[in-house]
Amino acid sequence: MTCGFRRREALPKDCRLRILLTNGRFPVSLDLARQLHRAGHTVFCVDPMRFHVCAFSVAVKESHTVPAPHDDAKGYVNGVVEAVRKWKIDQIIPVHEEIFFLAESGEREILDRLFAPAFELLVTLHNKWEFTKMMKRMDMDVPKAHLCKNYADVENLSLDKYEHGLALKPCFGRASIGVYHLQAGEPLPKPENLDVGHHNHYIAQEWIKGDRYCAYAVVRDGKPEAIGLYPTFDTVDGSSSVFFRQQYHAGIYAYIERFCQRCTEIHGPFTGQIAFDFVEDVASKRIMTINCNPRATSALHLWTGSPDLAYAMTNTLPDEIAADRPIQPPTTPFRSAHVQGSAGLLIWEHQDDTISAWAKHMAHLMGTRDVVWCWRDLMPTMAQPFLLTEYYRICRQTGLQLPDLLESQVSWEPKGEQLKAVRRMIVEQNEQDDRKLRERQHGLLEEQKTRETDAGTWAEQTDVAVANAFRFSEPQDSPTLGRKEQPIVPLLRDSVLSESSQMDKLSTASHLEAGI
Repeated sequence: MTCGFRRREALPKDCRLRILLTNGRFPVSLDLARQLHRAGHTVFCVDPMRFHVCAFSVAVKESHTVPAPHDDAKGYVNGVVEAVRKWKIDQIIPVHEEIFFLAESGEREILDRLFAPAFELLVTLHNKWEFTKMMKRMDMDVPKAHLCKNYADVENLSLDKYEHGLALKPCFGRASIGVYHLQAGEPLPKPENLDVGHHNHYIAQEWIKGDRYCAYAVVRDGKPEAIGLYPTFDTVDGSSSVFFRQQYHAGIYAYIERFCQRCTEIHGPFTGQIAFDFVEDVASKRIMTINCNPRATSALHLWTGSPDLAYAMTNTLPDEIAADRPIQPPTTPFRSAHVQGSAGLLIWEHQDDTISAWAKHMAHLMGTRDVVWCWRDLMPTMAQPFLLTEYYRICRQTGLQLPDLLESQVSWEPKGEQLKAVRRMIVEQNEQDDRKLRERQHGLLEEQKTRETDAGTWAEQTDVAVANAFRFSEPQDSPTLGRKEQPIVPLLRDSVLSESSQMDKLSTASHLEAGI
Protein backbone atom coordinates (compact mmCIF):
# COMPACT_ATOMS: atom_id res chain seq x y z
CA MET A 1 0.00 0.00 0.00
CA THR A 2 1.36 3.43 -0.94
CA CYS A 3 1.22 6.30 1.49
CA GLY A 4 0.54 9.78 0.07
CA PHE A 5 3.31 11.49 2.03
CA ARG A 6 5.98 9.54 0.20
CA ARG A 7 6.10 10.76 -3.37
CA ARG A 8 7.60 14.27 -3.30
CA GLU A 9 10.74 13.44 -1.30
CA ALA A 10 11.28 9.92 -2.61
CA LEU A 11 14.66 8.96 -4.00
CA PRO A 12 15.11 7.91 -7.64
CA LYS A 13 14.02 4.32 -8.17
CA ASP A 14 17.56 3.01 -8.57
CA CYS A 15 18.45 4.36 -5.08
CA ARG A 16 15.51 2.83 -3.24
CA LEU A 17 16.13 -0.13 -0.94
CA ARG A 18 14.09 -2.95 0.55
CA ILE A 19 14.62 -2.51 4.29
CA LEU A 20 13.82 -4.80 7.22
CA LEU A 21 13.11 -3.40 10.70
CA THR A 22 13.87 -5.88 13.49
CA ASN A 23 10.72 -5.14 15.52
CA GLY A 24 7.53 -3.18 15.02
CA ARG A 25 6.19 -2.64 18.54
CA PHE A 26 7.72 0.69 19.60
CA PRO A 27 6.86 4.24 18.51
CA VAL A 28 10.48 4.43 17.34
CA SER A 29 9.80 1.53 14.97
CA LEU A 30 6.77 3.28 13.50
CA ASP A 31 8.47 6.65 13.14
CA LEU A 32 11.53 5.10 11.50
CA ALA A 33 9.32 3.14 9.09
CA ARG A 34 7.53 6.34 8.07
CA GLN A 35 10.79 8.22 7.57
CA LEU A 36 12.22 5.43 5.41
CA HIS A 37 8.97 5.22 3.45
CA ARG A 38 8.99 8.98 2.89
CA ALA A 39 12.46 8.63 1.38
CA GLY A 40 11.07 6.11 -1.10
CA HIS A 41 12.28 2.85 0.44
CA THR A 42 10.11 -0.25 0.83
CA VAL A 43 9.84 -1.22 4.50
CA PHE A 44 9.21 -4.65 6.00
CA CYS A 45 9.05 -5.71 9.62
CA VAL A 46 9.41 -8.76 11.88
CA ASP A 47 8.16 -8.99 15.47
CA PRO A 48 7.33 -11.71 18.03
CA MET A 49 3.88 -10.15 18.46
CA ARG A 50 1.23 -10.69 15.83
CA PHE A 51 -0.35 -7.31 16.56
CA HIS A 52 1.90 -4.28 16.89
CA VAL A 53 1.75 -0.64 15.87
CA CYS A 54 3.72 -1.08 12.63
CA ALA A 55 1.37 -3.82 11.43
CA PHE A 56 -1.32 -1.15 10.98
CA SER A 57 0.83 1.42 9.17
CA VAL A 58 0.70 2.09 5.44
CA ALA A 59 4.46 2.77 5.65
CA VAL A 60 5.12 -0.96 6.23
CA LYS A 61 4.51 -3.16 3.22
CA GLU A 62 4.41 -6.45 5.13
CA SER A 63 5.02 -7.84 8.62
CA HIS A 64 6.03 -11.34 9.71
CA THR A 65 5.76 -13.03 13.13
CA VAL A 66 8.98 -14.56 14.48
CA PRO A 67 9.99 -16.21 17.79
CA ALA A 68 11.00 -13.86 20.62
CA PRO A 69 14.82 -13.57 20.57
CA HIS A 70 15.02 -13.49 24.38
CA ASP A 71 13.34 -16.90 24.55
CA ASP A 72 14.46 -18.48 21.27
CA ALA A 73 17.46 -16.70 19.78
CA LYS A 74 18.04 -19.31 17.08
CA GLY A 75 14.39 -19.26 16.07
CA TYR A 76 14.45 -15.48 15.82
CA VAL A 77 17.60 -15.51 13.67
CA ASN A 78 16.10 -18.16 11.39
CA GLY A 79 12.96 -16.04 11.07
CA VAL A 80 15.02 -13.02 10.03
CA VAL A 81 16.97 -15.08 7.48
CA GLU A 82 13.68 -16.34 6.06
CA ALA A 83 12.40 -12.75 5.81
CA VAL A 84 15.60 -11.61 4.08
CA ARG A 85 15.20 -14.31 1.45
CA LYS A 86 11.45 -13.95 1.01
CA TRP A 87 11.43 -10.15 0.68
CA LYS A 88 14.85 -9.78 -0.99
CA ILE A 89 16.05 -7.41 1.74
CA ASP A 90 18.90 -4.99 0.97
CA GLN A 91 19.48 -3.59 4.47
CA ILE A 92 18.56 -4.59 8.04
CA ILE A 93 18.12 -1.73 10.50
CA PRO A 94 17.96 -2.86 14.16
CA VAL A 95 15.55 -1.05 16.45
CA HIS A 96 16.20 -2.42 19.95
CA GLU A 97 18.38 -5.09 21.59
CA GLU A 98 17.63 -7.58 18.81
CA ILE A 99 20.82 -6.06 17.40
CA PHE A 100 22.91 -8.30 19.70
CA PHE A 101 21.20 -11.52 18.65
CA LEU A 102 21.68 -10.65 14.98
CA ALA A 103 25.30 -9.45 15.30
CA GLU A 104 26.14 -12.64 17.23
CA SER A 105 24.39 -14.94 14.77
CA GLY A 106 27.29 -15.52 12.38
CA GLU A 107 24.79 -15.65 9.49
CA ARG A 108 26.32 -13.94 6.44
CA GLU A 109 22.87 -13.17 5.02
CA ILE A 110 22.28 -11.07 8.13
CA LEU A 111 25.75 -9.65 8.82
CA ASP A 112 26.24 -8.44 5.24
CA ARG A 113 23.06 -6.34 5.53
CA LEU A 114 23.07 -5.36 9.21
CA PHE A 115 23.53 -1.64 9.88
CA ALA A 116 25.68 -2.15 12.97
CA PRO A 117 29.30 -2.59 14.07
CA ALA A 118 30.83 -5.96 14.99
CA PHE A 119 29.43 -7.92 17.93
CA GLU A 120 32.60 -7.42 20.03
CA LEU A 121 32.34 -3.64 19.81
CA LEU A 122 28.58 -3.71 20.44
CA VAL A 123 29.11 -5.58 23.71
CA THR A 124 31.88 -3.22 24.81
CA LEU A 125 29.66 -0.20 24.20
CA HIS A 126 26.65 -1.81 25.89
CA ASN A 127 28.47 -3.00 29.02
CA LYS A 128 28.68 0.08 31.26
CA TRP A 129 31.98 -0.90 32.91
CA GLU A 130 33.68 -1.88 29.67
CA PHE A 131 32.38 1.28 28.02
CA THR A 132 33.93 3.38 30.80
CA LYS A 133 37.28 1.60 30.38
CA MET A 134 37.12 2.07 26.62
CA MET A 135 36.43 5.80 26.94
CA LYS A 136 39.35 6.26 29.35
CA ARG A 137 41.59 4.35 26.96
CA MET A 138 40.61 6.85 24.27
CA ASP A 139 41.12 9.80 26.65
CA MET A 140 37.42 10.75 26.59
CA ASP A 141 35.85 12.39 29.63
CA VAL A 142 33.68 10.08 31.76
CA PRO A 143 32.80 10.05 35.49
CA LYS A 144 34.90 8.05 37.94
CA ALA A 145 33.64 4.51 38.38
CA HIS A 146 34.20 1.25 40.29
CA LEU A 147 33.34 -2.33 39.38
CA CYS A 148 31.27 -4.24 41.95
CA LYS A 149 31.38 -8.02 41.54
CA ASN A 150 29.59 -8.79 44.82
CA TYR A 151 27.84 -7.11 47.74
CA ALA A 152 31.12 -6.74 49.65
CA ASP A 153 32.41 -4.50 46.85
CA VAL A 154 29.34 -2.31 47.31
CA GLU A 155 29.92 -2.11 51.06
CA ASN A 156 33.56 -1.10 50.51
CA LEU A 157 32.73 1.90 48.32
CA SER A 158 34.14 5.16 49.74
CA LEU A 159 30.97 7.20 49.41
CA ASP A 160 32.37 10.09 51.46
CA LYS A 161 34.81 10.86 48.63
CA TYR A 162 31.98 11.82 46.30
CA GLU A 163 30.05 15.02 46.93
CA HIS A 164 26.86 13.78 45.29
CA GLY A 165 27.35 10.06 45.86
CA LEU A 166 27.43 7.22 43.34
CA ALA A 167 24.99 5.73 40.85
CA LEU A 168 24.89 1.95 41.27
CA LYS A 169 23.54 0.10 38.23
CA PRO A 170 23.93 -3.25 36.41
CA CYS A 171 26.70 -3.41 33.82
CA PHE A 172 24.21 -4.98 31.43
CA GLY A 173 21.18 -2.79 32.08
CA ARG A 174 18.83 -0.37 30.39
CA ALA A 175 16.98 2.83 31.30
CA SER A 176 16.66 3.27 35.07
CA ILE A 177 16.00 -0.39 35.86
CA GLY A 178 17.94 -1.50 38.95
CA VAL A 179 19.59 1.90 39.50
CA TYR A 180 20.33 3.12 43.06
CA HIS A 181 21.62 6.49 44.23
CA LEU A 182 24.15 5.78 47.00
CA GLN A 183 25.08 8.63 49.33
CA ALA A 184 27.31 8.87 52.40
CA GLY A 185 25.39 8.47 55.65
CA GLU A 186 22.43 6.75 54.01
CA PRO A 187 21.72 3.00 54.18
CA LEU A 188 22.73 0.78 51.29
CA PRO A 189 20.16 -1.30 49.43
CA LYS A 190 19.51 -4.56 51.25
CA PRO A 191 21.39 -7.60 49.86
CA GLU A 192 18.13 -9.33 49.00
CA ASN A 193 17.09 -6.32 46.89
CA LEU A 194 20.39 -6.00 45.05
CA ASP A 195 21.00 -8.72 42.48
CA VAL A 196 24.78 -8.33 42.38
CA GLY A 197 27.12 -11.31 42.07
CA HIS A 198 29.22 -13.34 39.66
CA HIS A 199 26.20 -13.59 37.35
CA ASN A 200 25.48 -9.86 37.42
CA HIS A 201 28.23 -7.28 37.90
CA TYR A 202 27.36 -3.69 38.82
CA ILE A 203 29.10 -0.39 38.15
CA ALA A 204 29.27 2.35 40.80
CA GLN A 205 29.56 5.57 38.82
CA GLU A 206 30.17 9.06 40.20
CA TRP A 207 26.86 10.94 40.41
CA ILE A 208 27.21 14.17 38.44
CA LYS A 209 24.81 17.06 39.00
CA GLY A 210 24.17 19.08 35.90
CA ASP A 211 22.18 19.51 32.72
CA ARG A 212 21.32 16.21 31.06
CA TYR A 213 21.12 15.52 27.34
CA CYS A 214 20.43 12.56 25.10
CA ALA A 215 22.27 12.33 21.78
CA TYR A 216 21.81 10.02 18.81
CA ALA A 217 24.04 9.66 15.78
CA VAL A 218 24.16 7.76 12.52
CA VAL A 219 27.78 6.98 11.66
CA ARG A 220 29.27 5.58 8.47
CA ASP A 221 32.93 4.60 8.06
CA GLY A 222 33.90 6.44 11.23
CA LYS A 223 32.27 9.75 10.28
CA PRO A 224 28.96 10.98 11.73
CA GLU A 225 26.33 11.46 9.03
CA ALA A 226 23.62 12.78 11.36
CA ILE A 227 23.49 13.91 14.99
CA GLY A 228 20.39 14.78 17.03
CA LEU A 229 20.38 16.07 20.60
CA TYR A 230 17.68 16.91 23.11
CA PRO A 231 17.70 17.97 26.77
CA THR A 232 15.99 15.61 29.21
CA PHE A 233 12.65 17.02 30.39
CA ASP A 234 9.64 14.75 30.96
CA THR A 235 10.29 11.06 31.61
CA VAL A 236 8.16 7.97 32.18
CA ASP A 237 10.46 6.22 34.65
CA GLY A 238 12.93 8.91 35.62
CA SER A 239 15.04 7.98 32.60
CA SER A 240 13.01 7.35 29.43
CA SER A 241 12.03 10.65 27.82
CA VAL A 242 8.65 11.28 26.25
CA PHE A 243 9.24 14.86 25.06
CA PHE A 244 11.85 15.65 22.42
CA ARG A 245 13.15 19.02 21.24
CA GLN A 246 16.30 19.46 19.18
CA GLN A 247 19.01 21.59 20.80
CA TYR A 248 22.44 22.20 19.34
CA HIS A 249 25.37 22.00 21.78
CA ALA A 250 28.79 22.61 20.21
CA GLY A 251 30.66 20.80 22.98
CA ILE A 252 28.56 17.64 22.74
CA TYR A 253 28.68 17.58 18.94
CA ALA A 254 32.48 17.89 19.11
CA TYR A 255 32.59 15.10 21.73
CA ILE A 256 30.69 12.73 19.43
CA GLU A 257 32.87 13.53 16.43
CA ARG A 258 35.99 12.99 18.55
CA PHE A 259 34.62 9.65 19.79
CA CYS A 260 33.99 8.46 16.22
CA GLN A 261 37.54 9.39 15.25
CA ARG A 262 39.23 7.71 18.20
CA CYS A 263 37.02 4.63 18.11
CA THR A 264 37.89 4.18 14.45
CA GLU A 265 41.63 4.46 15.21
CA ILE A 266 41.43 1.46 17.56
CA HIS A 267 38.51 -0.63 16.30
CA GLY A 268 38.40 0.29 12.63
CA PRO A 269 35.75 2.41 10.87
CA PHE A 270 32.55 2.49 12.92
CA THR A 271 29.29 2.08 11.00
CA GLY A 272 25.86 2.03 12.61
CA GLN A 273 23.72 3.87 15.13
CA ILE A 274 24.95 5.09 18.50
CA ALA A 275 23.37 7.05 21.34
CA PHE A 276 24.82 8.67 24.45
CA ASP A 277 23.49 10.12 27.69
CA PHE A 278 25.45 13.25 28.60
CA VAL A 279 25.78 15.38 31.71
CA GLU A 280 27.24 18.88 31.69
CA ASP A 281 28.57 19.62 35.18
CA VAL A 282 26.95 22.74 36.61
CA ALA A 283 30.10 24.09 38.22
CA SER A 284 32.95 23.09 35.90
CA LYS A 285 30.98 22.83 32.61
CA ARG A 286 32.70 19.49 31.98
CA ILE A 287 30.87 17.38 29.43
CA MET A 288 30.77 13.68 30.31
CA THR A 289 28.92 10.72 28.91
CA ILE A 290 27.38 8.39 31.49
CA ASN A 291 25.83 5.76 29.22
CA CYS A 292 25.89 4.42 25.67
CA ASN A 293 23.32 2.59 23.54
CA PRO A 294 24.66 1.30 20.20
CA ARG A 295 21.20 1.15 18.61
CA ALA A 296 18.15 3.22 17.73
CA THR A 297 16.70 5.42 20.46
CA SER A 298 13.83 7.85 20.82
CA ALA A 299 16.08 10.69 19.62
CA LEU A 300 15.27 9.72 16.05
CA HIS A 301 11.83 11.27 16.73
CA LEU A 302 13.63 14.59 16.20
CA TRP A 303 13.45 13.81 12.45
CA THR A 304 9.70 13.04 12.49
CA GLY A 305 8.19 14.07 9.16
CA SER A 306 11.56 14.36 7.41
CA PRO A 307 13.39 11.89 5.12
CA ASP A 308 16.86 13.25 6.01
CA LEU A 309 17.71 10.64 8.65
CA ALA A 310 16.55 7.89 6.28
CA TYR A 311 18.91 9.27 3.64
CA ALA A 312 21.78 9.13 6.16
CA MET A 313 20.97 5.55 7.22
CA THR A 314 20.88 4.29 3.65
CA ASN A 315 23.90 6.26 2.38
CA THR A 316 21.74 8.28 -0.01
CA LEU A 317 22.18 11.84 1.30
CA PRO A 318 21.45 14.31 -1.53
CA ASP A 319 24.35 16.58 -2.43
CA GLU A 320 22.57 19.71 -1.20
CA ILE A 321 22.48 18.44 2.39
CA ALA A 322 25.45 16.05 2.35
CA ALA A 323 27.81 19.03 2.43
CA ASP A 324 26.50 19.90 5.90
CA ARG A 325 27.44 16.58 7.54
CA PRO A 326 26.68 15.77 10.24
CA ILE A 327 23.14 16.85 9.42
CA GLN A 328 20.83 18.00 12.21
CA PRO A 329 17.07 17.58 12.66
CA PRO A 330 15.26 20.19 10.55
CA THR A 331 13.82 23.19 12.38
CA THR A 332 11.94 25.97 10.62
CA PRO A 333 9.40 28.58 11.75
CA PHE A 334 6.69 26.28 10.38
CA ARG A 335 8.12 22.96 11.53
CA SER A 336 9.92 22.73 14.84
CA ALA A 337 11.37 19.48 16.13
CA HIS A 338 9.00 19.32 19.11
CA VAL A 339 7.39 15.90 19.35
CA GLN A 340 5.97 13.68 22.03
CA GLY A 341 4.78 10.20 22.81
CA SER A 342 1.28 11.03 24.01
CA ALA A 343 0.72 7.85 26.01
CA GLY A 344 4.07 8.41 27.69
CA LEU A 345 3.22 11.98 28.60
CA LEU A 346 -0.01 10.83 30.22
CA ILE A 347 1.96 8.52 32.54
CA TRP A 348 4.74 11.04 33.13
CA GLU A 349 6.96 10.51 36.19
CA HIS A 350 5.85 13.44 38.38
CA GLN A 351 6.54 12.47 41.97
CA ASP A 352 7.97 15.28 44.10
CA ASP A 353 7.64 17.84 41.31
CA THR A 354 6.49 21.42 41.76
CA ILE A 355 3.50 23.30 40.38
CA SER A 356 5.76 25.00 37.82
CA ALA A 357 7.08 21.62 36.67
CA TRP A 358 3.50 20.35 36.33
CA ALA A 359 2.56 23.46 34.33
CA LYS A 360 5.53 22.97 32.01
CA HIS A 361 4.56 19.32 31.56
CA MET A 362 0.99 20.28 30.66
CA ALA A 363 2.32 22.80 28.14
CA HIS A 364 4.34 20.01 26.55
CA LEU A 365 1.29 17.73 26.53
CA MET A 366 -1.06 20.27 24.96
CA GLY A 367 1.32 22.14 22.68
CA THR A 368 3.34 19.50 20.84
CA ARG A 369 2.69 16.89 18.19
CA ASP A 370 2.35 13.16 18.82
CA VAL A 371 4.79 10.85 17.03
CA VAL A 372 2.12 8.21 16.42
CA TRP A 373 -0.45 10.56 14.91
CA CYS A 374 -0.28 11.17 11.16
CA TRP A 375 -3.36 12.18 9.19
CA ARG A 376 -2.10 10.28 6.13
CA ASP A 377 -1.48 7.17 8.25
CA LEU A 378 -4.40 7.00 10.69
CA MET A 379 -4.63 3.32 11.52
CA PRO A 380 -1.77 3.19 14.09
CA THR A 381 -3.62 5.84 16.11
CA MET A 382 -7.04 4.27 15.65
CA ALA A 383 -5.65 0.86 16.64
CA GLN A 384 -4.30 2.12 19.99
CA PRO A 385 -7.33 1.01 22.08
CA PHE A 386 -7.21 -2.45 20.50
CA LEU A 387 -3.43 -2.74 20.97
CA LEU A 388 -3.55 -1.60 24.60
CA THR A 389 -6.35 -4.06 25.34
CA GLU A 390 -4.32 -6.88 23.77
CA TYR A 391 -1.15 -5.84 25.61
CA TYR A 392 -2.88 -5.67 29.00
CA ARG A 393 -4.43 -9.09 28.39
CA ILE A 394 -0.92 -10.47 27.88
CA CYS A 395 0.27 -8.56 30.97
CA ARG A 396 -2.33 -10.33 33.09
CA GLN A 397 -1.25 -13.69 31.70
CA THR A 398 2.46 -13.10 32.25
CA GLY A 399 2.33 -10.94 35.40
CA LEU A 400 4.48 -8.27 33.74
CA GLN A 401 4.02 -4.52 33.65
CA LEU A 402 3.42 -3.04 30.19
CA PRO A 403 6.93 -1.51 29.71
CA ASP A 404 8.50 -4.78 30.88
CA LEU A 405 6.27 -6.76 28.54
CA LEU A 406 7.29 -4.75 25.48
CA GLU A 407 11.01 -5.01 26.29
CA SER A 408 11.28 -8.50 27.78
CA GLN A 409 10.85 -10.38 24.50
CA VAL A 410 13.58 -8.43 22.71
CA SER A 411 16.07 -7.76 25.54
CA TRP A 412 19.57 -9.28 25.44
CA GLU A 413 20.69 -10.61 28.83
CA PRO A 414 23.64 -13.04 28.60
CA LYS A 415 23.56 -15.74 31.27
CA GLY A 416 25.33 -18.97 32.13
CA GLU A 417 27.68 -20.25 29.45
CA GLN A 418 26.84 -17.37 27.15
CA LEU A 419 27.88 -14.88 29.85
CA LYS A 420 31.17 -16.73 30.36
CA ALA A 421 31.82 -16.64 26.62
CA VAL A 422 31.02 -12.93 26.49
CA ARG A 423 33.43 -12.18 29.35
CA ARG A 424 36.20 -14.18 27.67
CA MET A 425 35.56 -12.26 24.48
CA ILE A 426 35.76 -8.96 26.38
CA VAL A 427 39.12 -9.92 27.90
CA GLU A 428 40.49 -10.83 24.47
CA GLN A 429 39.10 -7.61 23.00
CA ASN A 430 40.72 -5.53 25.75
CA GLU A 431 44.09 -7.19 25.15
CA GLN A 432 43.77 -6.57 21.44
CA ASP A 433 42.80 -2.92 21.97
CA ASP A 434 45.71 -2.35 24.36
CA ARG A 435 48.10 -3.91 21.85
CA LYS A 436 46.81 -1.69 19.05
CA LEU A 437 47.15 1.36 21.26
CA ARG A 438 50.74 0.46 22.19
CA GLU A 439 51.61 -0.17 18.54
CA ARG A 440 50.13 3.16 17.56
CA GLN A 441 52.01 4.99 20.30
CA HIS A 442 55.25 3.23 19.30
CA GLY A 443 54.66 4.14 15.65
CA LEU A 444 54.12 7.78 16.54
CA LEU A 445 57.32 7.85 18.63
CA GLU A 446 59.30 6.32 15.76
CA GLU A 447 57.76 8.83 13.38
CA GLN A 448 58.79 11.66 15.70
CA LYS A 449 62.37 10.33 15.94
CA THR A 450 62.55 10.08 12.15
CA ARG A 451 61.42 13.68 11.80
CA GLU A 452 64.00 14.84 14.33
CA THR A 453 66.77 12.87 12.57
CA ASP A 454 65.71 14.21 9.18
CA ALA A 455 65.66 17.75 10.58
CA GLY A 456 69.21 17.35 11.94
CA THR A 457 70.50 15.91 8.66
CA TRP A 458 68.78 18.70 6.76
CA ALA A 459 70.41 21.31 8.98
CA GLU A 460 73.88 19.87 8.33
CA GLN A 461 73.26 19.74 4.59
CA THR A 462 72.00 23.33 4.69
CA ASP A 463 75.20 24.51 6.39
CA VAL A 464 77.31 22.89 3.68
CA ALA A 465 75.13 24.15 0.84
CA VAL A 466 75.11 27.73 2.09
CA ALA A 467 78.87 27.69 2.71
CA ASN A 468 79.47 26.39 -0.80
CA ALA A 469 77.19 29.03 -2.23
CA PHE A 470 79.22 31.77 -0.57
CA ARG A 471 82.50 30.18 -1.60
CA PHE A 472 81.59 30.05 -5.27
CA SER A 473 79.75 33.39 -5.40
CA GLU A 474 82.55 35.57 -3.93
CA PRO A 475 86.29 35.72 -4.54
CA GLN A 476 88.23 33.55 -2.12
CA ASP A 477 90.40 36.48 -1.09
CA SER A 478 87.44 38.74 -0.29
CA PRO A 479 88.10 40.40 3.05
CA THR A 480 84.38 40.37 3.82
CA LEU A 481 83.82 36.63 3.29
CA GLY A 482 84.55 35.59 6.82
CA ARG A 483 82.47 38.33 8.34
CA LYS A 484 79.45 37.52 6.14
CA GLU A 485 79.65 33.74 6.22
CA GLN A 486 79.78 33.25 9.95
CA PRO A 487 76.52 34.99 10.88
CA ILE A 488 74.49 33.92 7.83
CA VAL A 489 75.05 30.15 7.89
CA PRO A 490 74.03 29.67 11.55
CA LEU A 491 71.11 32.02 10.98
CA LEU A 492 69.72 29.92 8.13
CA ARG A 493 70.43 26.71 10.03
CA ASP A 494 68.64 28.03 13.11
CA SER A 495 65.71 29.08 10.93
CA VAL A 496 65.40 25.56 9.53
CA LEU A 497 65.64 23.99 12.98
CA SER A 498 63.12 26.45 14.37
CA GLU A 499 60.64 25.58 11.63
CA SER A 500 61.20 21.86 12.21
CA SER A 501 60.68 22.36 15.94
CA GLN A 502 57.41 24.17 15.28
CA MET A 503 56.24 21.31 13.06
CA ASP A 504 57.08 18.82 15.81
CA LYS A 505 55.14 20.87 18.36
CA LEU A 506 52.09 21.01 16.11
CA SER A 507 52.33 17.28 15.44
CA THR A 508 52.66 16.54 19.17
CA ALA A 509 49.63 18.73 19.89
CA SER A 510 47.64 16.83 17.26
CA HIS A 511 48.58 13.49 18.84
CA LEU A 512 47.57 14.76 22.27
CA GLU A 513 44.26 15.95 20.84
CA ALA A 514 43.77 12.48 19.36
CA GLY A 515 44.18 10.94 22.81
CA ILE A 516 47.61 9.40 22.26
